[in-house]
Amino acid sequence: MTSSINRHRIDSEIEKYRIELNWTKIQDKIKQIKINEYTKFLDGEAQLELYLQQHSLIDDKNIQQAREQLRTVERTLNEANSDKKNPFDVQCLLSKLFYSQARYDDCNSSIAKALINVPKDTKDNPNRSSLLLAELFSLKGLLVEKTAPTLDKSTLNEIIQYFENSVKLSQKYYTDVEKSHHYSSENLDIENPLIELAFQRVPLLQAKNGNLSTAIEIFRSYIQNVHIKSLETMRQTLIKQFAQLLIKCVCKANYSPIKQEQMGDHKHSMYIPRDSNEETILLLLLAETSALNEAVLDWQPQYEEQRERSHHQAYTILALLAIFLARKQAYNLIADLFIGTNRLKIRLV
Repeated sequence: MTSSINRHRIDSEIEKYRIELNWTKIQDKIKQIKINEYTKFLDGEAQLELYLQQHSLIDDKNIQQAREQLRTVERTLNEANSDKKNPFDVQCLLSKLFYSQARYDDCNSSIAKALINVPKDTKDNPNRSSLLLAELFSLKGLLVEKTAPTLDKSTLNEIIQYFENSVKLSQKYYTDVEKSHHYSSENLDIENPLIELAFQRVPLLQAKNGNLSTAIEIFRSYIQNVHIKSLETMRQTLIKQFAQLLIKCVCKANYSPIKQEQMGDHKHSMYIPRDSNEETILLLLLAETSALNEAVLDWQPQYEEQRERSHHQAYTILALLAIFLARKQAYNLIADLFIGTNRLKIRLV
C-alpha cells in the first residue's frame, strides 16, 4: 500500500514537472522508478527537450549534429511507444526529432499519427499535451511552408491556420500555468522556437497573402497584449518585424491608423501615433531600448549563442533606425545614432 502511494506521489510530481518543463527534475525522479515503457518515454522526452533547448530544431546548421546525437533518443522513444500508451506524446516528440534531422517525410508521418491520437484532456488547465499540440501545429505549418511545391493563396491560408492554432493553444497554456498557484513558471521563459515562430509567421504570412491591414492589426494586438512572462522573450522580435513591415510595405495610402477604442482604458493617457512614420519611429525606439537593456554581456562559452543573437538583434534595429532616418533626411539624428552605436560596441566588447 505504501509503495503504491509513493508511486502515485512520484507520478504526480513528474506530471507537474512536465507541465513546468523542468526536465532535469524529471531525470532525477525517474531514477526512483522501476524501468518500464513509461520511464523510457520520460527519459526520451527529457533528453530531447534538453537537447532542443540548446540546439534549435529550426536552425539548419544543427541538422548534422541532431542526426548524430539524437539516435539514442529516437530509439528510446520508439521503445517507449511499444505499449501504445502515449501515442500522441511520443509522436509529437518524434516529429520534432525528425524535423531537427531534416527527415521531413518521417516528420510528416509522425504529425499525422499524432493528430489522430489527440487526447481529450488537451483542454484541461493546464496540460502538457496542449503545449505539445501547439508545437505540433506550428511544426506542421513550418513543414508545409518548407516543402510545398508552390505557396499559392490556398496553401498560405492552410499554413496560417496551423500557426494561428498554435498561437491560441500556447497562449492559453502559458497563461494557465502562470495563473496557477500549483506550478512554477520558472522555466517558461526558456525560448521555444516553434511557439515563437508561430507568433512571427501569422502576421507576416497574412501580409504575404495580401492582407496587409490584417497583418498590422495582428502585430499591434501581439505587442499590446503579450503580457505573458514566457512570451516576453519574443516581444523584441515582434516589434522589429512590425517596424520592418511598416518600412517596406506601408505608405500613407495603405496605412491603417490606430483607433482610440483599441487602446481600451489607456486611450487618454497613452501616446497614439498618427501615421506610419510616427508608429515606425516609436517601434524602433522601443526595440532599441529593449535591445540595449537585454543585451547579453556574459562572455562565458555557454552564453555564446545567446550573446551573438542579442548582439545581432541590437545591430539590426540600429540599422533599421538608420535606414528610416536616412529616408527622412534626418542626418543629424543618424550622427547621434552612430555615437550610440559606438557606445554599444564598448559595452559589448
